[in-house]
Amino acid sequence: MEVGQHFVGIDLAWKPANRTGIAVVDESGRLRTSGVVRSDDEIADWLAMHAAKPVVVAVDAPLVVPNATGQRVGENLVARAFASYHASPYPSNRANPMFDPPRAESLAHRFGWSVDPDERGSAESPVCIEVYPHPAMVSLFGLSKVLPYKSGRGRTSDARRETFGELMDHLEAVHELQLSSVRRWQEIRTAVDQATRHVHLEVIEDEIDAILCAHLAWLWHHRPGELRVYGSLAEGYIVAPPPPERDGSPATHDHRLVATFGRTVIGRPAGYGGEERERAWKQAVRTAFRGCALPKDCRVAIELAFMLAPHQTGLNEPDLDNLVTPTIDALDEVLGRLPGTGSRIAADDVRVDRIMASKQPATGEPGAHIVVRELPPR
Repeated sequence: MEVGQHFVGIDLAWKPANRTGIAVVDESGRLRTSGVVRSDDEIADWLAMHAAKPVVVAVDAPLVVPNATGQRVGENLVARAFASYHASPYPSNRANPMFDPPRAESLAHRFGWSVDPDERGSAESPVCIEVYPHPAMVSLFGLSKVLPYKSGRGRTSDARRETFGELMDHLEAVHELQLSSVRRWQEIRTAVDQATRHVHLEVIEDEIDAILCAHLAWLWHHRPGELRVYGSLAEGYIVAPPPPERDGSPATHDHRLVATFGRTVIGRPAGYGGEERERAWKQAVRTAFRGCALPKDCRVAIELAFMLAPHQTGLNEPDLDNLVTPTIDALDEVLGRLPGTGSRIAADDVRVDRIMASKQPATGEPGAHIVVRELPPR
């Protein structure tokens, strides 16, 4: 188990037989790992391995349910704030056997987590809060309505796969999560790209929701002003951001980026020194980002996570900087072309203010996961 502060997100199934997504971020907000469990004991084992002493646990499931019937106060307030965005919560009450008691409440008691929303949490006194990803997505990403990534009448697997990709692009724009450097995220991205049936998406849906919940747990401790408590401990509550401004823009902007393109490039990553391989790699990058262009003259951040081919080890392992430069050169459609290079085509990398790069052996096909995004104005 890693030491340091941990913030956990749980997309908790109402029944232990169903899938529960779970994720943990560290004190900087970076995703450490995520996964899927089912029973309460499996949740306990996962936490013991990855986050034995969490500071904040954010659970997407009813937590405090004092009402015998009807709707909780917190649910009513969230519905009033987000109904026009199609982000109203499902009502919960004690008349439903699944909420008498709620599974989340039982877990909080088991692990000794406070459920008081007046507390921000510490390793010595952790707090568990109820969150709801849908209004969080609307506010954090400045959406006009909730993305239709869940299964529903008339939604095809192809349409859902595209919407999952859009959701993942938004999550990758949350720079604290640093998702492009996380191997498990790359595996999830590949699973979405290769999905051909609804079931392929459903097996990773809860895990993606849990990652957003973990980010909300981190915000609750580090940036409490960005979240609001709808309801109270006595009446039942949900923690979510305030709704977007009337023009549809996010309610706050300081940690969000504007335009983002994330793509997985399949192929052997190549640096300078091998013209044919370099040319093939650049073509693969250009093909993946075809039709993508950032606003002219904006400042840019780039994240590159290279997955090396099996033979790219030992003396054949490329230097990271030699992989970065030709890859960015191939982003000429995204960044625009650098003038004055003659016949050589190169991207306008003068606009790039931030680069985060990593390399590791591929667990599947070699390639790279690349995120290019617009930075806020200086």
